[in-house]
Amino acid sequence: MQGNSCIFLVILGLSGLNFTASQQNEHTYELPEHLRDIRCREDDPALNECIRKAIQSGIHFFKTGIPAINVPVVDPFHIHKVNYQFSNNIVKGKIRLRNINVKGLSDITVKNVDYSRKGNRIHTIVDAAMPRLIIDGDHRADVVINNVKIVSNGSFSLTMINFVVKAVMDTELYERDGREHDRVLKVNFEINADDMKIKADGLFPEPALNDAIVLFINDNWRQLYKTIFAEARPMWEPTVVKFVNNYTSHIPHDLLIAKNP
Repeated sequence: MQGNSCIFLVILGLSGLNFTASQQNEHTYELPEHLRDIRCREDDPALNECIRKAIQSGIHFFKTGIPAINVPVVDPFHIHKVNYQFSNNIVKGKIRLRNINVKGLSDITVKNVDYSRKGNRIHTIVDAAMPRLIIDGDHRADVVINNVKIVSNGSFSLTMINFVVKAVMDTELYERDGREHDRVLKVNFEINADDMKIKADGLFPEPALNDAIVLFINDNWRQLYKTIFAEARPMWEPTVVKFVNNYTSHIPHDLLIAKNP
């Protein structure tokens, strides 16, 4: 149960955040006036720092969204459901999460950006951190951990402390309506945290046994996380790519980063 909860740190916020059909058919080619000062130029010697500040400015709007360009509120946000199936030497089974709420994304601090462009290909590395990320919702699972079968049905709350992320993204530029847009080709994450705590009920009918399993999970979360995160990549990478491409389809690349004259 816990190992899967770690994976949701990546995929929870991505599986449920898609634009509506009407939004996907709209194209916005001008930033609102209050956002125009975040634009960067490729010939700026301090381009990486300019992009870092622009991303940080955008995070400020996670709590309010940006209605003018159809960007929704993402802190907190609600995800209807996430399904995940897995199998390895430690844990196997399937889990279904429902009514998920995620809080803390607006507290992200962007530490560093490394942006490079060759022709129409872009490679970007972003280092970021947040003090606390909280995810709660309902769970239903059929899991075997060390030959112990768990059929769960209840609620959970997951808290990550001092959450650190390195995101590496490769994109290509394409032209549409005379403007450059980004298309994500590949994305990867390195995710670490100082501590993680999970609370859950419904793992076992007996409260004492339920508490013992939760304690075991909290004591061994690092081992479970490392094992399952890598195995889950084929699931979360396409989800991340789709999520980012939905956003970049609305805002041209050259609107945010002006090309060299």
